Amino acid sequence: MKNRLLILTAALLAAGCGKVDGTYYERTPSTSGEGGSYTPVDKAYWSQVADSATGALMDNFWNGADNYFYMDFVPPASHPGGFQYWPQAHAMDVVIDAYVRTQSEAYLAYYAQWFDGVKQGNQAAYGAASASYRNNFIDDMAWITLTMLRMYETHPNHPAVYLTTAAQIYNDWIITEWTEIPCGGGLKWQHSDGVTSGKNACTNCPAAIIAGRLSGFYKALGDSGKAAHYLADARRIYSWIRSVLYDSQTKILHGGVDVAANGTETRSNLSLSYEVGTALGAAHELYKLTGEQHFLTDAVEMTSKATTDGMPTDNATGCLRSEGQGNEDGGLFKGIFIRYFVKLINDTSVDKAKRRQLYSFMVHNATTLWTSGTNQDGSYASMFGPDWAAPIPQSGAVGLQGHVSGCMLIEAMNVMNPVE
Repeated sequence: MKNRLLILTAALLAAGCGKVDGTYYERTPSTSGEGGSYTPVDKAYWSQVADSATGALMDNFWNGADNYFYMDFVPPASHPGGFQYWPQAHAMDVVIDAYVRTQSEAYLAYYAQWFDGVKQGNQAAYGAASASYRNNFIDDMAWITLTMLRMYETHPNHPAVYLTTAAQIYNDWIITEWTEIPCGGGLKWQHSDGVTSGKNACTNCPAAIIAGRLSGFYKALGDSGKAAHYLADARRIYSWIRSVLYDSQTKILHGGVDVAANGTETRSNLSLSYEVGTALGAAHELYKLTGEQHFLTDAVEMTSKATTDGMPTDNATGCLRSEGQGNEDGGLFKGIFIRYFVKLINDTSVDKAKRRQLYSFMVHNATTLWTSGTNQDGSYASMFGPDWAAPIPQSGAVGLQGHVSGCMLIEAMNVMNPVE
């Protein structure tokens, strides 16, 4: 691992990164040493980087006995953290990314293991009467559901159980939490929330994506009734997000609506990367389903603040900012943003100049993470923390959330298409 990481990092630093028309490209020096030619990033190179990063995830965080991911890793082999539900989805998403990239049966084998392990872990951790995917937090179930849909989509046999279980979670425990009071609609954050608990983006945005994806899958299966039903849900949820949480003038997505004891509703000024990412992801999903241009316009607009002025980009580094410690929920947020952001880069319906801008942002983040934010040797090599511009300390615990977020960025470099 040490030698491979040193070679990969040295290669990237030697090649450098250049900019053409506002887009970062990997630079290949000419034989004359003058100037150099510019080509899109080298997928083979970034696949090797992903092998290192995702390999570290599986080597250090996977609990093979119980089939879920540990929350912490302390070298050489300690795992002080217990089970947490929602990060399991994003760690498994990285496994799915690796399978799509490599087509390796070794990664595919984790699908069925995780599917059972998360259900069992959820029961043990939260004291459920029986093994179930039900959880008090609606958003946590939404992440698990989205991962199941990706498992269904990417598995060569498209096992129906992944689709039907995802639909069951959504039908029984997610969309049923829509209430008109408070906030004129929207899904609750927790089953236990009352009329003064407010509504937020982190629940509604992924739920809109779920509804859209279910619509697309059932349309492909020839079930027009279900397809229309889920599309109507996606439109309803996104319409609420657009009218209540999104400010089309400032291009800011507000994180939620707080409700005071007297019923006064106030939009939160906090805007987090995963909220922006899933909001633009919901808009983009609806565009792909309907072809309606206003959805794509919204998705592209939402990238403006995210990539330029500290919400949620760090102006000092030009990278997505740290939003929490590597062992905290916030450690995951940036990677979730990247998962939906890269899809816009690959959509040729988006203006070419805008795609190049987004491409440049992606390459800058990934290059900074790998060359400045990664330890090159020792027990902490190829593992990431919440700051993509600085390596994690080489002592103490590494959090699953922070490492997974970095893995999502690295894996995304392997699906990002060049902007020709």
